[in-house]
Amino acid sequence: MIVKHNKNEFEDYLVDASSYEGYADELLIPESVDEIKQILKEATAKNQKITISGAGTGLTGSRVPLGGKILSMERFNKILNFDKDRKTLKVESFVRIEEIADYLAGSGMFYPPNPTEKLATIGGNIGNNASGARTYKYGATRRYINAIDVVFPTGESRTIRRGEIFANWHKFEFSTNEGTSISFELPNVQMPKVKHAAGYYIEQNMDLIDLFIGAEGTLGVVTGAELQLLDSPEQILGAIIFFDLHEGMFDFLNEIRRENGIISPRLIEFFDDNSIMLLCGTIPHIPKNAHYALWIEIETSNEKSDETLANLYIFTSEFTTLVDDTWIAMSEQEHKRLAHFRHQLPLAVYEKIQQYKQQKLGTDSAVPNEFVKEYYEYMVNLFKQEQLEYVIWGHIGNSHFHANILTKDEDEFSRAKQIYVDILAKAVSLGGTISAEHGIGKIKKEYLKILYSDEVIDGFRRIKKAFDPEDVLNCGNIF
Repeated sequence: MIVKHNKNEFEDYLVDASSYEGYADELLIPESVDEIKQILKEATAKNQKITISGAGTGLTGSRVPLGGKILSMERFNKILNFDKDRKTLKVESFVRIEEIADYLAGSGMFYPPNPTEKLATIGGNIGNNASGARTYKYGATRRYINAIDVVFPTGESRTIRRGEIFANWHKFEFSTNEGTSISFELPNVQMPKVKHAAGYYIEQNMDLIDLFIGAEGTLGVVTGAELQLLDSPEQILGAIIFFDLHEGMFDFLNEIRRENGIISPRLIEFFDDNSIMLLCGTIPHIPKNAHYALWIEIETSNEKSDETLANLYIFTSEFTTLVDDTWIAMSEQEHKRLAHFRHQLPLAVYEKIQQYKQQKLGTDSAVPNEFVKEYYEYMVNLFKQEQLEYVIWGHIGNSHFHANILTKDEDEFSRAKQIYVDILAKAVSLGGTISAEHGIGKIKKEYLKILYSDEVIDGFRRIKKAFDPEDVLNCGNIF
């Protein structure tokens, strides 16, 4: 195990992609599960705080320590086993999403979850139940985790395999490998029926593995996981479709959601008018009259690709006058062009933030599909009333928006924070969630009360205490 006491040697571990900063006494880099067990056993005995550190790509401060010791998972970076017959891949927790994609290239199989940040790790993805653009068709990380290897805060361990340990109504009772019994009751929670990543996943008679997925490292250290793979589609048709009016864009969205078989995409990504204007400075050939855009991907076959393209053209022409300006992707290079369009946007926003020298406020909220247009217009009206600069994009297929408020001074930032609360409250009032994919972490825990009562949050605390009696692991995350 590597141990570093000098802060100058581990400054990079004190922040994440949100720019949230913390502090710690030392950095621990274990190289085996036994070392992790010993670290946690000692921490519980001495009441020492331990914060798990992954790749640092999170946006909520989840891996940022607030004192104590950092436990970096960086040496757990091996792909262990590829079972073609079972279509599974066993990996350690620090294996990155891009490494999985590269490893599976040419195998005829793929791992469906695809967070925008390809440097993110499987452990971090499990911690947040990460999703991404393809969630519209395939769902989030939870659906593709067959088993996890966990070390609990007491230093004990267990492999938790899907389908083996279930709650009896609202109560769990099981044993660690070392023979210690763990039991607890689940709070009575009505989770939003939308894409959701805020607080513990709770349902009656649930599978224990689902409690750990999305728990933000508060219940144990995941050292490895078995992933479920799927057969790769033969051909993928990609398109960025430009719209002159947002009414046409929403009508298009509503129609393709009907799943009539003519157009059945696996992802639907949204860019508002301010996104288009921001990108015009760096990306050529965006149509002059474009005010909104959707990026979609459709799975097809080589035999049917021409028919799929023709159907897309006919279908799209009903909703926009800019159908002839649609960007089409069939080859790998063309698909990279469309992905660049999407990935350039957060970079452009970051440059604006740097220019203004202010914090970014960005939502991660989602609402039921029937309220997507109402929710979007609610946000836009608020921003315009307060004369605040904003950019909205996101996974509109799941009615999930990232609304970024770009403030120029402290007065604007103060007003933006209040609007931020209003936006989250509106999402919840419509049956939605305050976080659809990034989690709560340390930055957003004050907003969890918009979604859940004190009684429910206290129920979450009791669950954590069952696994972490001295409250030493990932303190400050979620609550």
